[in-house]
Amino acid sequence: MSERKLLVIDTSVLLYDANSIYQFTGNDVVLPMIVLEELDRFKEKQGTVGTNARLVNRYLDTLREKGSLSNGIFLEEKDVTIRVFNAENHSLLPDSFPSSLGDNRIVSSALTLKSQHKDRIVKVITKDINLRVKCDVLGLEAEDYYRDLPASVRDGNPIHSGCISVSLDTE
Repeated sequence: MSERKLLVIDTSVLLYDANSIYQFTGNDVVLPMIVLEELDRFKEKQGTVGTNARLVNRYLDTLREKGSLSNGIFLEEKDVTIRVFNAENHSLLPDSFPSSLGDNRIVSSALTLKSQHKDRIVKVITKDINLRVKCDVLGLEAEDYYRDLPASVRDGNPIHSGCISVSLDTE
């Protein structure tokens, strides 16, 4: 099994952290085509969400100078490949997952990749709880994106509350 994972990145991650695309060192980042369409819808928004959508769009545009996004562009300095995926197979979705919904198209992309790359781990990275649940229902690995949390918390260790309990002898 290849050690490089195929990480299908949801729009929510890119809108949350425009630099997230760089955070998956040693893996292959896959952006389903629907993610580009969703970024386009958010680029006019005010605030961080709109700014992040525009930053990601500009970055992807600069990557085109290095090669084809549909074939994948390897960034040696980050040891990551970034690819835009436009070959989702909607027939892999159950009937209860309409392919007209963006989240379901992301799931369809992940299922397609999983069927094409049986020797690789395919994982969906998303801030969207419902999307993670949908992935679980279909046997896809999915996880939250925790860029802003300390590594100890990401590894399951709780954040220190800032309080300690002290027992004092009253004598």
